[in-house]
Amino acid sequence: MLRLSRKLKITLLSVALLLLIAGVLWFPYRAGVIPEWKLHVVDSDGRPMVGAQVEQQWNDPINDGITSEDSENTDSNGFVVFPKHLLRNRLALGLPRSRPAALITVCTADQYGDAVWDEKDRQMVARLQLKKGPCPYD
Repeated sequence: MLRLSRKLKITLLSVALLLLIAGVLWFPYRAGVIPEWKLHVVDSDGRPMVGAQVEQQWNDPINDGITSEDSENTDSNGFVVFPKHLLRNRLALGLPRSRPAALITVCTADQYGDAVWDEKDRQMVARLQLKKGPCPYD
């Protein structure tokens, strides 16, 4: 049977401990969530916007402030559904600098609109009525 010297045992344990600490610091943990968002998009007259392109943006702490984006089109009744987005962070990066939040924007046919959700909000906006005018988001 192989017998390790005391110095080698201490060295191996130290390396194992350092690897464990590094793993804990860099392992991504759940830092929040952007919930599923179902939104009814209507034009300035209150009629459903069919086939309108809707953009959702959010910041993910693990991406260091880079904005993530998703795009969907409204269905035949003017509804669009964005899936839930899990936000992750790493202890090595520090605590997230902001709470989970999302922005939805719509620009189509000389109409525009936006909706904002923040983690402190209990409910997400369910209906977005567009305003007449050129798109201010481009």
